[in-house]
Amino acid sequence: MSAVQKLRGRVYLRDGAIQPCEMEDDGRFLMRGDDQAWHLLLIDGTRDVIGCARYLVHSNTVPYERLRISHSALARDTRWGSQVREAVEADLALARANASPYVELGGWALAEEWRNTRAALEILVGSYALSQLAGWGVGACTATVRHGSSSMLRRIGGTSLSVRGQELPEYDDPQYGCKMELLRFDAKTHASRFTGLISQLKAKLAESVAITPKAEHERVLVPEWGRLNLLRMAPLHY
Repeated sequence: MSAVQKLRGRVYLRDGAIQPCEMEDDGRFLMRGDDQAWHLLLIDGTRDVIGCARYLVHSNTVPYERLRISHSALARDTRWGSQVREAVEADLALARANASPYVELGGWALAEEWRNTRAALEILVGSYALSQLAGWGVGACTATVRHGSSSMLRRIGGTSLSVRGQELPEYDDPQYGCKMELLRFDAKTHASRFTGLISQLKAKLAESVAITPKAEHERVLVPEWGRLNLLRMAPLHY
């Protein structure tokens, strides 16, 4: 977890998304909910974390106010806030109808030297692979326009949050100092050209080591994906 938070800190600071005062003295950038989220890691041959993404998995009965997306700048906007809520609550109702959780994605970071490589694609497509493997359903994320992250998510299968056919717009995020979009995803719906890669990643994840807390100050490696409700980390090796 420390390596994930340090990667985030280094990447976000260089991008101008955070300020030095927001980081810990050792270079980590903490996000609220890190200790409750799943984390998908990309690890290179020297065992360094080169990419990461995180998944906050909620019960489909979670109140809107407890979701991170409810605290986004667009959700607090006087014009668009009610529409963000309506769009999210519609997806929560869909999750309840399908008896599946509601997932918030985020915390993406990729080491600079790995950008514009297959790793950049896999950390995003991995969201669908992990969701299908885990049986997760619909979810949402705040995606930055910077580096084409939001456009790449759209090409894979992400769509704008919308209300009665009206898509919610891009917005300027004062916290990260860049343009952001609120996107939704459905684990079962993706661009057909990524079906093969998703299948490959599902197979790779099924064989990967997962780390889950067992007790305070103790961790155990869990290779059985039948115990998905306990898992927290899954590495893809490069």
